[in-house]
Amino acid sequence: MIDVSVLIVTWNSSDVIKQCIDSVIKNSNGLEIELVIIDNNSDDDTFSIINYTNFRNLQTFQNSENLGFTKAINQAISFSRGKYLFLLNPDTVLKEGCINQLTKFLDINNSYGACAPLMLNEDGTIQHSVRNFPAYLSMFYEFTMLAFIFQSSKFFGKWKMKYYKYDKDDDINQPMAAAFMFRKGTVGNMDERFIMFFSDVDICKRIIEKGEKIRLVTSANVIHKHGESIKKDRARMIKIWNRDCLEYFNKFHPNTILLLWLRINLKLSEFIRIFIYKIFK
Repeated sequence: MIDVSVLIVTWNSSDVIKQCIDSVIKNSNGLEIELVIIDNNSDDDTFSIINYTNFRNLQTFQNSENLGFTKAINQAISFSRGKYLFLLNPDTVLKEGCINQLTKFLDINNSYGACAPLMLNEDGTIQHSVRNFPAYLSMFYEFTMLAFIFQSSKFFGKWKMKYYKYDKDDDINQPMAAAFMFRKGTVGNMDERFIMFFSDVDICKRIIEKGEKIRLVTSANVIHKHGESIKKDRARMIKIWNRDCLEYFNKFHPNTILLLWLRINLKLSEFIRIFIYKIFK
């Protein structure tokens, strides 16, 4: 029986994927782990690298086009055989014992549908990886820069939680899906109305609305080279983020007037962010 299916979606990840896979293999002691890797039509040698990996439980698939993260991760879920599913970005490196700590927690805590490790930057400092669910008011604070100016405020910065200490295990709403473990079948697949972003927010919200909880397990550590894939096509990622954000609010907070307000502000922010990116890239 497979204990954990590690699910990875790659796209032009040749510079980071081998280190990620090696760290998964080092974490396989005492557990039956499988690797399911979906390549979203990379035009570098990513697919060759993952297929030269010497691992007994390895499934690799290459799409003929880039389907986006959500559809690709659902492909991986459909092929998976594990009791637990562990979503993992290719730009991550697992510290020793990470998977064991996460599975151990879920094994003995049946009221929890998911858990997540403590995310670290490459220099070992803590990476902000926990958020509350977004609301229209939190988006207003983002657009007016109040969330940035007062990011340590639990009022203005409630969504992104830059004030959070990460100093103990805790029940949380939405961890970063760069490394996120949940029980297979707990809420089904990811919602494919989201191309790349907010599908993780959506699945966390569905887990909690089901009456289950999500835990931050600080004894499990992952190094994350944040945003490596996004940086390769920044302008398009900004557009997809805005689109997926609107889809999220339309799903969970449908309100004609507020959705129109959000659409207008997202479009304005998209223009500004892309303009700044093109100047400074």
